[in-house]
Amino acid sequence: MHDLDLVEGFTVNTNSFKPNCVACTEAKQTVKPFNNNVIHNSELGELTHIDLWGKYPVASIHDNIYYILMVDDSTRYITVEFLKLKSQAVKHVQNYLTYLSA
Repeated sequence: MHDLDLVEGFTVNTNSFKPNCVACTEAKQTVKPFNNNVIHNSELGELTHIDLWGKYPVASIHDNIYYILMVDDSTRYITVEFLKLKSQAVKHVQNYLTYLSA
């Protein structure tokens, strides 16, 4: 903010000692990116990643306390379905597989 003159009346002694903040240094460190050469399956529906989440302590607006997430590996297409009961997950997976085969 000071270097770009974004604030008026903001005085900073630029000659003062600047301690090395460990948290700042660690936060600015970067991680090497993940391998971009990942080979995804070439056909739609060949591999689907499915996660069922819940039971959440607070229900949504429509009283859902679970959700199921399905990600197609080849297209990275994401499907999310919200559920009131955990037992509804089976039907949603069946519907997803029916959709893929159509």
